[in-house]
Amino acid sequence: MIKLKNKKILVCGAGKSGKAMANFLLKKGSRVMISDIKKTKVPGAEFILQSEIPERLAEINMMILSPGINPKSEFVHAAKQKKIPVAGEFEFAYSIIPSYVKKILITGTNGKSTVTALTASVLSSAGKSAVPGGNIGIPLAGLLGKFKKNSILVAEVSSYNLEKHLSRKAFKADVRILLNIDNDHLSRYKNMEEYAAVKKSIFAELRRDDIAVSGIAYREGSQIIKLGKDIYFKGAKMCFSAKAAKKFSGAEELVYDADKMKLIFEANKTNILAAAAAALAMNVSSEKIRRGVYHFIPLNNRLEYSGKYRGRIFINDSKATNVSSVMFALKNINRPLILIMGGRDKGSPYKPLAKHMKNVKALVAYGESAEKIAKELSGKTETSVVKKFTDACAAALKKSSQGDTILLSPGGSSFDQFSNFEERGKVFKKWVKNLT
Repeated sequence: MIKLKNKKILVCGAGKSGKAMANFLLKKGSRVMISDIKKTKVPGAEFILQSEIPERLAEINMMILSPGINPKSEFVHAAKQKKIPVAGEFEFAYSIIPSYVKKILITGTNGKSTVTALTASVLSSAGKSAVPGGNIGIPLAGLLGKFKKNSILVAEVSSYNLEKHLSRKAFKADVRILLNIDNDHLSRYKNMEEYAAVKKSIFAELRRDDIAVSGIAYREGSQIIKLGKDIYFKGAKMCFSAKAAKKFSGAEELVYDADKMKLIFEANKTNILAAAAAALAMNVSSEKIRRGVYHFIPLNNRLEYSGKYRGRIFINDSKATNVSSVMFALKNINRPLILIMGGRDKGSPYKPLAKHMKNVKALVAYGESAEKIAKELSGKTETSVVKKFTDACAAALKKSSQGDTILLSPGGSSFDQFSNFEERGKVFKKWVKNLT
């Protein structure tokens, strides 16, 4: 471990991750500076504006980047030119975790938050000491010092977290899961290939006994367990290939009852399989895994069941702020849909959704992106354009009939009418509650 006492360390980014790292370093006796574009306060740390970093580089011994800080920023390049060690918050915190802690890393463009929460919940319900965090909940730096001998870290890992600065060594873990790769964060990466390479780096330097689980194709003969092929649902029965059965010696093929779940089963089959693989690797029985899935309370705003009214089901997927997330919902919900989309456009085309709209009876587009959505998806289904989000909800209800599902899956950010996607989801759920 790097000696931290009396070292002057600059933490770039004063969000949740940056503050957690600053507080950890202060406890270790470091002299901490923290920077951001707007002034903020961290007791015990000196604040400087991001614009002041270049003139203060001579003072620091190390620079730590919060996930939101682009490593291609000029001040990061300047630090490297001066041979100042640079590390990512996740990268640095991960290097400090005690070796006795078992580790499960979960990444993917979509679904990683649900799989992380579901895995931790299943492990906890089975009596394991699961510690969730990383890109969801508590930043990894905020968990340092809280691990016990029997702890299992269940970490959601974004592409930003996977970026390596201080060392080229891979993130070693007992279980590594890559759910999927789709267009996202292309403002950070020069192209899709660079983004995909960062995601796939989770499988770098696999050790013989590591469990590697992937939702995307890998070469035959690989030790990687393929979701949907090596561990899969046949109807409602979880099944295993010979390869997976050998890897998970305690695996038992059991039937899952969708009516006992709070999750939407048809939209979460892959997520359940991934969580089951991780739990099996931690020696949890198939029966305890199934019981844990039944008891799991889904995360807010992620294909969240929000109520029923006059034979209509309402699903809140406000977290779907990109086109690939909407596509995931459309691929996995096999029932008649009234789809609400809109918000602030993020620059991606909506046309790729067209071939996945066979179940969409009507589309209601709202907000800043409404006209673009309607134009690119014209002719695929009955389409309405409104300005206000609440008007979109009312229009969707009017177009629905008994047996339909009203799905909020916006495909855009919330910032045209809300402060964040959570607020948008709350407004949707409140509207549903008022109906019932």
